[in-house]
Amino acid sequence: MRQVYVYDENQYALVVAPKPKILLPTDVIVKTTATTLCGSDVHILQGHMNTPWGFALGHEFVGTIEEVGSAVSGVCVGDRVVAPAAPWCGSCARCRDGQTQACERGGIFGSGAAYGNLGGAHAEFVRVPWADSCVSKIPDNVTDTQAITVGDILSTGWTAVKHAVSAPGQTLVVFGAGPIGLAAIHSSTLHGCARVIAIDVMADRLELAKELGADFIINAAEENVSEAISKITAGKGANAIIDAAGTESTIASWPEVAALSAKVAMVAIPSKPIEMQLASLLQKNITVWSGFGDLKHMDMLLDLISIGKLDPSPIFTETVPFDAIENALDEFISRKPGLVKPLVVMGG
Repeated sequence: MRQVYVYDENQYALVVAPKPKILLPTDVIVKTTATTLCGSDVHILQGHMNTPWGFALGHEFVGTIEEVGSAVSGVCVGDRVVAPAAPWCGSCARCRDGQTQACERGGIFGSGAAYGNLGGAHAEFVRVPWADSCVSKIPDNVTDTQAITVGDILSTGWTAVKHAVSAPGQTLVVFGAGPIGLAAIHSSTLHGCARVIAIDVMADRLELAKELGADFIINAAEENVSEAISKITAGKGANAIIDAAGTESTIASWPEVAALSAKVAMVAIPSKPIEMQLASLLQKNITVWSGFGDLKHMDMLLDLISIGKLDPSPIFTETVPFDAIENALDEFISRKPGLVKPLVVMGG
């Protein structure tokens, strides 16, 4: 099979590798039909994730079951499935406590030895451990484009909204209209927000934010963000803030745009240490939550897509063949104009 292999910092190539095999009775082998690129891939390639070099890349994918281990009962050969970016065993103490994102035996696909050495999703086949715990069947009326989002970005965006928005009628501010921010904006429509405000510096992403549910957009390159939010909220500020950008300027803006007792969900991965003014957060009673997406609700999100409550597919702004994935990575890293997230489809 072929897979994207990372040799060193920012050094990767599409190479031929052995097809993965069933290692444990709880494994399945998935034949990939689509994968995609993520901001986390960029962080990994640039050395921000502190994992040894020499591994296959990618953690978002859908496909069909090619082989099943002897202990797997929930899926069969030929089933269309989506797997989480970070699979979990379902039986360790953390999983039993509901903390599947921190599974004691788990890890993250495409992230090397520091994160479980699970193999990568930028590949024609993927071995998925603990299939009965973490693999979800895709409803017939849900496309690959829609389904692939629940394995990472839609689940992460939904998790951020869950931790930031505490009641209907609140004002939500989302910093960063990249894939995670857009997924948060889209899933916020489930929570009865009175206003959803998207902030970015790229006009095309802000227009996409409006399509996915934002009531107001602010271009931070053209407007004073704090003044614009004060005007929209009649001086009250935002009850809920999601930071999907993770820059010095967005983090510094939290206390400026927040209402009293606001909640912040931080889901970005900053590329460097950032200083925070904790006293200004304290003075407004601001609560900050940070963490990985809660991926164990993939079935719920697939159901919401199936019945038409969600459609995250506009987040994908272009489709490319797997043969061109190296070029797609180059364009994604260099932030090609107009590109938000590419869907990479397999041939045949």
